[in-house]
Formats: sequence, structure tokens, C-alpha cells
Amino acid sequence: MFGAVRVALALAVLGLAACSGAGRDSATAAQPTLPPVVQSPVPEDSREPAVKDAAPEPEAELAAEAKPAATVASPPLREPIELTFVGDIIFGRYRTTGFDPIVGEGERPFDDILATMRSDVLIGNLETPLVYELPAKSPIGAKFAFGASKAMAQHLVDGGFTAVSLANNHSFDQRAEGLLQSPKILEELGILPLGASRSEPPVFRVETIERRGWKIGLLAVTSRRNAPQFAGTPELPFLSTNEFTATLGPLIDAAKPTHDLIIVFVHWGEEYADAPGRHQQNQARALLDRGAHLVVGHHPHVLQGIEKYGEGAIAYSLGNFLFENTNEIPRLTGVLRARFTATSCLEALTFHPAYIKRTPSKHPVPATGGLGKIVRTRMRTLSEALETTLEASGEDLVLRRSCAAGN
Repeated sequence: MFGAVRVALALAVLGLAACSGAGRDSATAAQPTLPPVVQSPVPEDSREPAVKDAAPEPEAELAAEAKPAATVASPPLREPIELTFVGDIIFGRYRTTGFDPIVGEGERPFDDILATMRSDVLIGNLETPLVYELPAKSPIGAKFAFGASKAMAQHLVDGGFTAVSLANNHSFDQRAEGLLQSPKILEELGILPLGASRSEPPVFRVETIERRGWKIGLLAVTSRRNAPQFAGTPELPFLSTNEFTATLGPLIDAAKPTHDLIIVFVHWGEEYADAPGRHQQNQARALLDRGAHLVVGHHPHVLQGIEKYGEGAIAYSLGNFLFENTNEIPRLTGVLRARFTATSCLEALTFHPAYIKRTPSKHPVPATGGLGKIVRTRMRTLSEALETTLEASGEDLVLRRSCAAGN
């Protein structure tokens, strides 16, 4: 019955419009307008009494019946992300005769291992300061002194590096010029400098990379330095290892609400030691407890083990990657690949074995066959000493964990 009444009323309205000669536009303009939406509550004493059982306007009810229901699109799911990490990189060193480059003219040192390094974000430790004009003689008197020009740093671009750490003990090898020019050169090349020396506070800071909907916080520090802090020069982000949690913990706390991942990149430990010290282990675990997802280390110039801890992991040392020392153990290296699910869960940590090949000039290549077995054996043995089992997967080693829904 009510439907028939509605149809009759609608026909009557259309008939009146036709008799009056009104066109379609004027009929639309004559529609009753809806009251504005009230954004804030109206005080009780100013509200009008509600009208109960009021019949709706015929035209409005017909329009409501004809209007399709609104649909709300679900937000797109974030895809998993992969990050890769490598160890120490230099492009040459000073000898008594002058600068001795590692990479030959026209060579591309990372080409043989590009496929292994490729990921959404690639980070390494640049253990050499950069300057626009590389001096022929070392500006410092140390036996081991490094340096590189902007042209040499172009190899990092060719290798696909997203960021490199400058927080290490060779940061002062080109004196104040290297401290000041290194981050500028990297920025000009489109590479993010991590742990750069600062002339203004804060010295310790979380750097941010955004990739494919992910916001990644990177914190780079060193517990090793070859020179004291000189007045009037930028300050290196240097800390004693035992001070890591007290200084870096609050930075992690502040970054957690605005970042999907937090990675701590540290230059620490003893050179050529097979295992980290207990104080390193304690501090690395504390950083993971505080909210970091990974701790990645370098400086010992040899591979050390990987430790699974809580929902994260610690790679104590990734050794050398592009370096002049190609002795039996220091030449063993690798690429560490971390895969995180859309919920920021560390799903898999894959170690790709590699070594530094001596010819035609020193450069990293994947380790397969007999050399691959040597690298895998070292990494598995040292990781087992840290109560962590790495599974073999072809030429690689993998640490897996279950990422349940919500993790």
C-alpha cells in the first residue's frame, strides 16, 4: 500500500512540473537541501525536540532507494622488503711510494657480485674518507692510511649502494677535509651517508630511508677510532661499546613510533678475532630488546658468526668486502640478506658466501664449489658457537623464523 502511495505522489509531482512548464534544471534546483552535518555536539538545552515517525519526502525516499551502497576500498597491503649488507670497503691505501689503488683503470669491482647484492636497500661500511682532490702522499703518519676520490666513489653507484657508513676508525685519514667532504660527495652521488662526523648536534642520529612504502631507520656508530677528537673539527659518532644502550636506546625509543624497521650499523670488536666479546653480545642484545630489528657489525676484517636473538638477529662482523688484504681468512666474506614481511617480522636471514678474488685486481665474487664450502663452514661453526643454526640452501646459508599473523 505504501509503495502505491509513493508512486502516486511521484506521478503527481511530475505532472505538476509538466503543467507549469518547468524544465529538468529547475526541477533539480527545487529539490529540498539536506541540513549540514553537525561536527560538534549541540548543548542539551539548545536542541529542538525530535520529530518521531515523520514521513520522509517522497522524492528523497525514491532517490535513497535508487542510490547504490557506498563501498570502502581496503588499503593496499605492503609488500615484503629485502635489505642487503656487506662489510669493509676501500679503494686503495697509501704506501711509502704513494697511493696504491685497488681497482684498475676502467674496472668495475662489483660487477661479478651485482646479482647477489641486489635488493631494495644495499648498505656497506666505507672504511675510507672521500675527498675531491686525493693527495699523492698520505696526510697522516699512520702505517695504514686510506683515501679515495669522488671518481673512485662512483664504483659505489655502479654497485647499487643505497647508503654507506662513515663511522669507523679511518674517518680521519684525510684529516678535516675528509670529515667534511665525505658526506658531501656521497650526497652528490645520490648515496646516503650514515654516521657522518657532525659540526652541530646531535652527533648520534637515526637516518631515514623510505622504500616502497617502508620507512627504515638507520643508526651508525663506531667504538673504534685512530685519532682523538680535535678541537674545531666535526665530531665522530664515537662511543665505548658499553655505552651503546645508554646513548642509543633513547634514539631507538624515539624512532620506533615513526619507523617500520630500525637497523644499527656498528664498527666494533677486535681485529682478526673469530668471536665477539661478551660486552658486545650484551650490548647488541640490549639494542634488540629496545626495539632494533638487526645489529650489523664490521671492523674485525674477518667473518664472525650470526646470532638469532628474540625476534631479531646480530651479525657481529661481515669482514672485508673490497679490501687489499687477501690472506686466507680475511679474503672470506659474504652478502647478508634480510627479508622482512609486511608486518616488519624478520622472516629470513640469508648469507651468500663470497671471497675477494685477487685477479685481475682485487674484487668480491660469489664463493662456490670448494671455496663456498670453506666460507659456509666458517660461518656455520662460528654461528653454532652463538647457539644459532644456519641451514644450507644450495650455496647459501639461511636463518628462518616463523612469522605468524600479527608478527
